[in-house]
Amino acid sequence: MPLKRLIYVSRATMPATPHDLQRLHALSERSNRRQDITGALGFTGRYFIQCIEGRAEAVDALMARIDTDPRHAEVVVLCTLDTDKRHFDQWSMRYFDSHALDEDAHQAHQSGQRDPAQAQRLIDRMTQTLPPGGTLHRV
Repeated sequence: MPLKRLIYVSRATMPATPHDLQRLHALSERSNRRQDITGALGFTGRYFIQCIEGRAEAVDALMARIDTDPRHAEVVVLCTLDTDKRHFDQWSMRYFDSHALDEDAHQAHQSGQRDPAQAQRLIDRMTQTLPPGGTLHRV
């Protein structure tokens, strides 16, 4: 079955406490499981970085909700691609505390342009540098 993978970065409109992020993660996991969406979400303190994958209709519907979500501003889609394989097949939504990616996310957001290579670098760095639930906080 053909799938869609979409990677975006958005500016957070309000400070998010760890409790806020845990609640967002839990809600996203439940909703995504029902829609057969998988992916990963990173939060840098200023920006959200997210990769979502699933049936095109489900991904498009989720992006429509994100575009109107008051927690997100200036959503920049960095890439979309059709694929036959999920990158995050075991995660309905895995959260990564990604503060160390703030400057990279800022640059991607400021460019305002699709950049699949930059999008993949952000996701790879977010997910491969640490185990799920770990942190990319600067020391």
